[in-house]
Amino acid sequence: MKSKEEILDKYYSSGADGLPEISANGLLKAMEEYRLEAEEAAFIAARQMQGNNPFYHSFADYKASIEVKPAEPTESDRLKFVADSIVEQFLPSDPTSQHFSFQFRTEGKEYTARYIRNAQGYWEYESFV
Repeated sequence: MKSKEEILDKYYSSGADGLPEISANGLLKAMEEYRLEAEEAAFIAARQMQGNNPFYHSFADYKASIEVKPAEPTESDRLKFVADSIVEQFLPSDPTSQHFSFQFRTEGKEYTARYIRNAQGYWEYESFV
């Protein structure tokens, strides 16, 4: 592993007065390079084995395995989000009602959202059609 000084030396330049200086962009690049060096060293030190073979064949494989991929919301999740964001415009005025529904349009399609009153008296999304 390279030392911090070895990494920083690559990003120094001479200023107008002849003294070495490093730009903010160069410093960011040096910090990123040092971080990757440290991660790779940690990976090598803690390499997992499966029998006689390494679990990860390269640092790139290891990095890909720990990369967090955001979950894509389902159609039901997206429709619930839309319905929940506009439900207050459609609340029934009758305090004794236990169910209600309303129609809305999104992504070129029309849907009907259904709500039910829970035990605490709050409206909860039930389903869509």
